[in-house]
Amino acid sequence: MFPSEMVILMAIAETGGLGKKLLTRPMDITGEYIGYLYNSLVIRGYLRGNIVRGYQLTPKGREAILEFLQVNKTRVKERIKTLQELRIGINQELDKLEKEALGVK
Repeated sequence: MFPSEMVILMAIAETGGLGKKLLTRPMDITGEYIGYLYNSLVIRGYLRGNIVRGYQLTPKGREAILEFLQVNKTRVKERIKTLQELRIGINQELDKLEKEALGVK
């Protein structure tokens, strides 16, 4: 599996699905390539859905993430950094900080 594919799987796991939009991508990756990766993951059974309905992890996709995390513990921090660079999961942290600032539990 390509590292970019694992980033996609982890991003979908983090967000619970991406709805109708593809990941925001780094400037050096074309939209066509991202679309190819999504299609490849669907064909190989890691994702289900499409750009119109959105994408969700399949049990095989969840299993791939768990295996990746177990085998590649040293690489996990790099993947998390990549997700943060793509602004995946950052909104949750901002929401938490806003609630703290307002004194809401």
